[in-house]
Amino acid sequence: QSELIMTFEDHRAYIQKAVALADPDFDFEGIDSVLIIADPKADSMHSPAFVPNDPYWGVTTDGQLITSGVTRGGDYYDLGKSEYAVAHEMGHTLGLWDLYEIGTPFPLLHWFVRNFGIMGLLVPTVGGLALGQEDPLRGSEMLAWHRWQLGWVESPQVACVTTFPGSVQLSPVANETGIKAAIVPVNGTTAIVVENRQQVGYDLNLAAEGVLVYTVATTMFTGTRAIVVQGSFSGDWPDSSVLLQPGETLTVEGYDVSVISALGEDYLLEISVP
Repeated sequence: QSELIMTFEDHRAYIQKAVALADPDFDFEGIDSVLIIADPKADSMHSPAFVPNDPYWGVTTDGQLITSGVTRGGDYYDLGKSEYAVAHEMGHTLGLWDLYEIGTPFPLLHWFVRNFGIMGLLVPTVGGLALGQEDPLRGSEMLAWHRWQLGWVESPQVACVTTFPGSVQLSPVANETGIKAAIVPVNGTTAIVVENRQQVGYDLNLAAEGVLVYTVATTMFTGTRAIVVQGSFSGDWPDSSVLLQPGETLTVEGYDVSVISALGEDYLLEISVP
């Protein structure tokens, strides 16, 4: 039954039953999202997000409407016990879209953001590693663009570059203070985003540190080219090849993104028009 794909109705009924079973021992007042962990032997239960298009289709208990959730099913153990999968699905409950190419075989489906960002590669099975083996070097922090969308990065921490050349000092995405992203509006629906990825926080296992550049297309839907990391990959899944280092320049959408120097954990950038 491990090939079974649950319908929305089945998933909703499962969550409703689980909530009802827990209700006598837990007060759900004020709770609008849940994580349900299934028995490891429940191999027909998968680990998708539960995000109804209309709150009407949520589940209720004690008069409380639960409008989103995640189930961690038996496939969690097939995926190398990866908590990335849970974090990825929780991202959906926050409104974030898939950043892998739906319908494309592994590993090419992950070419949009490679190992950067939990909404892209959700399973640590890359670089030829078998399921369940040691996690490869990768970036697990949430992209600065997503942090800004969710309000975890304040607008004053985002530098909108509209005059050129423009200089920005970027602090690591994982740090609380400093500028988290430089954004260049290309047109009304497309932007270039630049951020600093250091070996701190959930990026501790990055193969290298440097500056990440990607494009955002706000009209693209989930599983399409909504966010695409820019640069030339050398083919190494740890992604060290794509991170810009001091002295390097990348041209994207007609703009030059140059890393001028490293200032401790920060990077000084210059964005210009060639």
